[in-house]
Amino acid sequence: MSWTNRTRYPFTAKSVVVHAPMESGVYALHNDKTWIYIGETADILAQLVQHLNGDNACIAVFANMTFSYELLPELTRTWRLEELLREFRPVCNARLG
Repeated sequence: MSWTNRTRYPFTAKSVVVHAPMESGVYALHNDKTWIYIGETADILAQLVQHLNGDNACIAVFANMTFSYELLPELTRTWRLEELLREFRPVCNARLG
């Protein structure tokens, strides 16, 4: 199952504050050609702010990133994350066994 939210927002502080929800779900960082990172969290806004503050050195290497998200209840976030990691193989996520 592909990424369901086609809307992408600039991965900037202003854009994250305006567009990212304080809700449960999965989120993705990407640019025109690369899936950079996919994560899951109880608070998408807070997690994206942590990434903007440099909590992941790999993410910081990329320029012109965008983000998108899918709202999901806590019970399905991990399952959806694993599905997305297998499909898109983002370069800054740890590889699956």
